[in-house]
Amino acid sequence: MAFEAYKAYRAPRWEEFPDIELYMDQVISVLEKRLDLFASEGEKVITSTMINNYVKQKLIPPPENKRYGRRQLAFLYVICILKKFMQLSRIRLLLENLKKDRTEEEAYLFFARQFDSAMQLVFEKVKPETEKTGSPAQDCVRSATAAFAVIVYSEAVFTEAENGWKKTQQEAEEKIKEAEEKEKQKKEKEKAEKKEKKKNAKEEK
Repeated sequence: MAFEAYKAYRAPRWEEFPDIELYMDQVISVLEKRLDLFASEGEKVITSTMINNYVKQKLIPPPENKRYGRRQLAFLYVICILKKFMQLSRIRLLLENLKKDRTEEEAYLFFARQFDSAMQLVFEKVKPETEKTGSPAQDCVRSATAAFAVIVYSEAVFTEAENGWKKTQQEAEEKIKEAEEKEKQKKEKEKAEKKEKKKNAKEEK
């Protein structure tokens, strides 16, 4: 099931993020829906504390009147992906350089395309179309999205194997219990038969 979900997953495009300003709890809700697939059990995808920290460290622009727009949502999405294995200081540096010679929408779209290509390559073995080597920032995005895809794939493989092992172990334990129950019933039957024979022998006397 998880593999199919990963195969079907695509990074949201710029226009798919709400084109209205949202309050903190709404931002969290939008991002949780988009990223829940990649969260470990009990893990918080994003919190108000995290968002405030990203604003403080200048990874995203500050909100206006406590509300966040599409540009903040899009790059919060990117941060949530990259923070799985990158330090925030590196993420900030990468985003700054990725947005240097292009609009924020173009920068995000490049990330989204690379993300999808990396996931397809790992989960569907579909080789993406070769793109010309770009700036160091673009190369870093390619490398980062590839790393994320491999991490997710590794976790999915292990989870599937773990579930298989647990199922096998459970089936083995059930067979042992079944055998023990049969042995118990057999002994009880033999005991009852002996008791019955003993009773019959006494009556015959």
